[in-house]
Amino acid sequence: MAPKRIALCMELADFYEHGIARGVVRYAKAKPEWRLFGHGWMFRGLADLERWEGEGVIARVESEREADLLSRLGIPLVDVAGAYSRPGFARVTNDDRETGRRAAEYLRSIGFARIAYLGVRGVAWSAARREGAAEALGLRAVDLPAFERSLPWWESRGAREDRPAPGAAPPRDPDDEAFERFVARLPRPAAIFACNDTAGLRAVGACRALGIAVPEEMAVLGVDDEDIVCELSSPSLSSVALDCETIGYRAAGLLDAILAGREADSSLFVPPRDVAERDSTRTFASDDPLVARAATLIRTRAHEGLDVAGLLEVLPISRRSLETRFKKATGRTLHEEIILARIARSKRLLGAGNLTMEAVAEGAGFGSLQRFHETFRRLEGMPPGAWRARAGKSI
Repeated sequence: MAPKRIALCMELADFYEHGIARGVVRYAKAKPEWRLFGHGWMFRGLADLERWEGEGVIARVESEREADLLSRLGIPLVDVAGAYSRPGFARVTNDDRETGRRAAEYLRSIGFARIAYLGVRGVAWSAARREGAAEALGLRAVDLPAFERSLPWWESRGAREDRPAPGAAPPRDPDDEAFERFVARLPRPAAIFACNDTAGLRAVGACRALGIAVPEEMAVLGVDDEDIVCELSSPSLSSVALDCETIGYRAAGLLDAILAGREADSSLFVPPRDVAERDSTRTFASDDPLVARAATLIRTRAHEGLDVAGLLEVLPISRRSLETRFKKATGRTLHEEIILARIARSKRLLGAGNLTMEAVAEGAGFGSLQRFHETFRRLEGMPPGAWRARAGKSI
């Protein structure tokens, strides 16, 4: 069987690319004729793509220059970014419209009626996320408040706390000031949907510099779920998780089909996973401060065993009054909210993949393994083991 030389054109510099590479490698392991070439120590060297001779390319095309270069190769290419299209490029990408919809629906579910978008100017995936969010809110994309800049700008060290001491700092980028003005002018409480975790971190930094409390005054939600980065943010950053490994695996499968001359859909979209909720959105936006406080306590402490009685030990209100006000604001009882918070945490723990069911039940705040199984099956329509298996088999 003749070898097939496949180039993987990405720097393996971030969480997204690592996930894509894992999916490609997983597919390639079942294809002994595949020879992967890429940047960095993980692959055979690919120092000069223009002089490289091979059969196909899987690429994260992130600029017009890259798109021009790759289009000149004249060999089958599958793009996994969805930022810049070219005739003849196949693509397997995240479903960005669905990502925007899920983000907006999640933020609305925690009480936020005012949502703003932080995006990357001029790239398709960012525009699609904004369009999906606007659609979920019943708006046109142009009517969703937005601050959009180039990707390098979001990645620059622009947050105020990162700059040198006064007197040693270079002149401020006007875009830094424009960004802070945009955040400062958002009516509060409001939520920010950031197109990726990098923009989300910039938003958290801007709020901290401006003295805006996150999440009480401004909730922030990113995309990519770069877990270490998100956990090290202060407060930790909630994020829409993407199924990067499935994107990589299906991209490899599509390229394989093209090389074999089989009919295949040249455009595939992989739906995102759930929101990984962390401290930047653990709240509920409400004009009633006691409702907001109760919801925040539930989201941050339900897994510790907090129950309704525990809430009432902290909040200066009778149970009847709190139940009435909470149900009016959220449509749910206090007990229902506690159970939903525990189920959400159990899903995160199940997604980790290496915890026993007993550890998941305990970590999510359920009193017993049996109660966890019964509650999960009732709300999710399947036992937690089946949910874990399905979540791990997206490919």
